Amino acid sequence: MRLHALSVLTLVTAALGCGPKSNAASSPPAEGEKTTTTVKKDGNKTTIITTTTKMVEAPPPPPRPADPFPDDPLVKYNVDRLNDYRKKAGVPALLYDTKVSAFALEGSKQLAVDHKPHAHFMAKAKGAPGMGTKSAENQGDWEGVPQMDKDPLINGKKQIDVMLKIMFDEGPGGGHHDNMLSTKYTRVGVGLFYAGGKLYLTNDFTN
Repeated sequence: MRLHALSVLTLVTAALGCGPKSNAASSPPAEGEKTTTTVKKDGNKTTIITTTTKMVEAPPPPPRPADPFPDDPLVKYNVDRLNDYRKKAGVPALLYDTKVSAFALEGSKQLAVDHKPHAHFMAKAKGAPGMGTKSAENQGDWEGVPQMDKDPLINGKKQIDVMLKIMFDEGPGGGHHDNMLSTKYTRVGVGLFYAGGKLYLTNDFTN
């Protein structure tokens, strides 16, 4: 937690002379405040300086902007479809992240070889570039999503649509559904990898 100090400076000047001394008590500092008093003498004058310092939590920094999308239009399509689901649920949109996408792509490549869901994520997500304090992963069919159209772009969109719909249709309590709509995550990485005509899809979420 970052703290900013706010200081209030009060100057009280009194002339020395005859008469009774004031017994007025100053108000005690509020919680989170610290008060210090300094007395300065100059000839027949005494200056009492009271400084009250209050510690307040600094506002959170603004979110880092989304990274530029790569040339592959299917990556942007994947993010846009995720954000369509979030918009319908009244949840803020996810921001595309290049570093997290590089990690997600490695996960998809590994899935295409070992067909073990989340093996790459569980082994290497902690401390990986781009990963925040909270992260989660959704992966498509570990055997790969089969080809659905001869046109590469249309095919890719259909494959992404099918997998995201299956994930979302799990409903509340389903891990894939909840990751897609969670407000804990603000950024997403997309890994799309083709092997043998099949799509291996990874979406990694982080804060």
